[in-house]
Amino acid sequence: MKYLFVIMIIMFASCGNPATQAKTKSVATKQQSKERFPAPSGYRKVQVKKGSFAEYLRNLPLKKPFSDLHYYNGSIKSNHYEGAVVDIDFGHNQAEQCADAVIFLRAQWLWKTKQYSKIHFNFDNGFRADYVKWAEGQRIHVNTRNWVCTWRKDAKRDYSYATFRKYLSLVFVYAGTASLSRELKRIQPKELTIGDVLINGGYPGHVVIIVDEIVNAKGEKALLLAQGYTPAQEIEIFNNWFPISQSDKEVVTPGWIFKGNYAMRFNN
Repeated sequence: MKYLFVIMIIMFASCGNPATQAKTKSVATKQQSKERFPAPSGYRKVQVKKGSFAEYLRNLPLKKPFSDLHYYNGSIKSNHYEGAVVDIDFGHNQAEQCADAVIFLRAQWLWKTKQYSKIHFNFDNGFRADYVKWAEGQRIHVNTRNWVCTWRKDAKRDYSYATFRKYLSLVFVYAGTASLSRELKRIQPKELTIGDVLINGGYPGHVVIIVDEIVNAKGEKALLLAQGYTPAQEIEIFNNWFPISQSDKEVVTPGWIFKGNYAMRFNN
């Protein structure tokens, strides 16, 4: 299946299929992802609910076309990147890697829509870090000798964005693909849609998130994928539409081949 998928990508790139690389003209204006990656001929974008996580992901702000893709320390990973670089303050620390990019996008939307009680992520040791507890003034203390985590009332009630980002910074340190995969709900590849993820949890593991979806008259779908990476970098959107079907036992993406039960979804 790996080789079939690669062949499909090559064929699509040559004949205008959904995997055609969506190269854009270099212009000075910024765009949203929905504008940079239109549905190719014969396909249409799936409908999304106004105010939903899917709408948020479809409308991610992007840096201008062919912007360089940077690592967390400012060095360039890819000159004149042909995909898209998300124009969002993900962070500039080494801990902000692939799982953290997914956690950030999910948490950012929940915070913006004031769904505070739904913002919670587990650490690798199973400890559940609830944002509401943090915003109410409790802080997580980690015993580095045995990795036991406890809550203590150390601060004032504060739901500001600055305090929210401090919460996320701690989550980024102690959560990863292994913990995230244990939190998510397993689904079938044919069910994958915007907001779902492709993930192999582990040490190392990897995860990408679906930021858009197209379908044709036959019901065949293709997905637009975004990722963080290791070493930590800006969030990037790949320059291809990735076809997906129920029979796909693995999915080949730049930097990772997803195998096994890779299709997963957030529970809330």
